[in-house]
Amino acid sequence: MIKLIPMVKSLEIKDGYLANKSLNISNLDCDNRLIGALSYFDTSADGTTVSIQIDDFGKEEYELIINADSIIIRAGDNAGAFYAIQTLKQIFKEEKVPCLNIIDKPDFEYRGFYHDVTRGKIPTVETIKNLIDNLAYYKINSLQLYVEHVFEFDEYKDINERTGYLTKDEIREIGEYCKDNFIDFIPSLSTFGHLYELLQQDKYKHLRIFKDFVPYSNFWYGRMVHHTVNPLLDEGFELIKGIINQYLPNFESDFFNICCDETFDIKKLDDGENDISMLHANFVNKLIKHVNSLGKTAMLWADPLLLNHPEMIMNMPKDTYFLSWGYDENPDEEPIKKFGEMGVKQIVCPGTSTWARLCENVNVEEKNIINMINLGRENEAIGVLNTNWGDWGNPCSIELAMYGTVLGAVKSWDASTEINDEFIDAVNSILYENECGYQILKEVSILHEKVNWLHFCNNYFEYRFDSKMYYNRSIIDNLDDIQKEYLSIKNKLENIKWKNDEYRQELLIAAEGACVMGELTAKMLNVDIARITDTRQWLDKYRRKWKEKNKKDELYNIEEMFIYLEEN
Repeated sequence: MIKLIPMVKSLEIKDGYLANKSLNISNLDCDNRLIGALSYFDTSADGTTVSIQIDDFGKEEYELIINADSIIIRAGDNAGAFYAIQTLKQIFKEEKVPCLNIIDKPDFEYRGFYHDVTRGKIPTVETIKNLIDNLAYYKINSLQLYVEHVFEFDEYKDINERTGYLTKDEIREIGEYCKDNFIDFIPSLSTFGHLYELLQQDKYKHLRIFKDFVPYSNFWYGRMVHHTVNPLLDEGFELIKGIINQYLPNFESDFFNICCDETFDIKKLDDGENDISMLHANFVNKLIKHVNSLGKTAMLWADPLLLNHPEMIMNMPKDTYFLSWGYDENPDEEPIKKFGEMGVKQIVCPGTSTWARLCENVNVEEKNIINMINLGRENEAIGVLNTNWGDWGNPCSIELAMYGTVLGAVKSWDASTEINDEFIDAVNSILYENECGYQILKEVSILHEKVNWLHFCNNYFEYRFDSKMYYNRSIIDNLDDIQKEYLSIKNKLENIKWKNDEYRQELLIAAEGACVMGELTAKMLNVDIARITDTRQWLDKYRRKWKEKNKKDELYNIEEMFIYLEEN
């Protein structure tokens, strides 16, 4: 059986095999992006002839025909032909390529991936290009990067060196690479809540709601829940307009995601006279109209505050896209249902469950992605935006978010796909290129259930700054199991090579990191244990991998935590 992810809608295996796996593409007259995609294959003048026809098919639909001496691609548009080539790449992993006929099309027209580049880790352009290659391979057609301050905005120039940032040229280079891979690169920018680094600066403090805010020792938590710009101040709106105007020209997309979620501080304006839900909706509407005036269609997170005034939603521009998120195993269906009943354009947004972890939470993300996409289908959502957030320092590598990324792509293309032995076998073969990749990922994921990153960080901040003695002790209760499970995983991974070895290396670092955290927690609590890891040696490996793939950013915050606990 041919292994494919996503699986195709119709597959007919015919008699015979392709005679020559080298391709002749010299006479192709088609979009240069398709020629570029075919350069993945070995090519020669006497290779198998390839033809591409843009024909009477639906959007992104394609037919792939493999004969003994020819390959024929027929598609409704260039994007469909591009996805036929991605399917062909997977088929060519087979030692012998069978003659076949495939007809395929997506269930959702919008299939996006959302990646946090703000809260600790800023990927290099090369890392993002590698991500784009993967997204295209699994037929994702949209990418958004979550940005608060990590761009060369005028308003952030005083802090850019501390936090790191992406330049205009880098954003445009990423956009060109997305275009080459039929991916819409959509700008996403915090414009209401989540403006900590902007509104913590002295020159803008007067524009925030929480004027008397005192920074927490646990800055990751403080940054996550504060600050919100005051919607009652015209100067605040003008400031946000200026930031939007700087960012938008670097993108060719017709869309702009203004975010506008989790405006936690707005509750401080609830003085008995202000309806904070109405304040929220009015400010959002002003932002949407500004984005529309610049020729862009607005997207925004479907914050629960909006549902308090459904009439405001109905009065927003009709082409506005609402992003309904939910990350639990069994997400709340009520908001999705309500947006569906209003008939607005809705995209459902599950998640990879990587935030506040060194490894994705497989058990949670599987149920979450499946249930959210099912809710999307039931409520006529037009697409899926799978999210990969970076709360609490973004400690997880992109490799250890990739299973959830692929699952989201697969279910976006074919929502009927089941997580069964056939699917896992395809994941191991195509993604990890190792027969036990998924199984070991699950082991590392379960190990991190016993060493919760968020609990570990809270323990650290209490230990160092607050001198409180109510630490979370669950890590200690499981320490013997943590050490045993780490050694078992280490034994499975240390002396073998995977064809896609980066995944193996990152799994090994994540497993060891769990054990380091467990042992350092024992140290904080004065529990005497025999250590089997070395903090500095692990941190050296973690640092090396981080720096291979990311810019100068906020690694120092994670390093400081581990070094302090080792030395004190």
